[in-house]
Amino acid sequence: MTVKVIPSRSIKAFRYRVFCLGQDLWNARDPISRANLALQLADAATTLARMEVQAAQPFSSSPSYSLPEAGHR
Repeated sequence: MTVKVIPSRSIKAFRYRVFCLGQDLWNARDPISRANLALQLADAATTLARMEVQAAQPFSSSPSYSLPEAGHR
């Protein structure tokens, strides 16, 4: 049996992480657990969004794909 390993910092790993954290958040009952999961989900989703933008850069020279720097609007 061959085991596939996904690099932990890959875009695919972050897609899985966001999906799983979202599922866990929906199923969590304890408010403290939900808050913790929501923070983890926000962090993973932010990282994923930045990775998706970087992956999309070669396909478009449009500035609409750029993200603002942290803390700027």
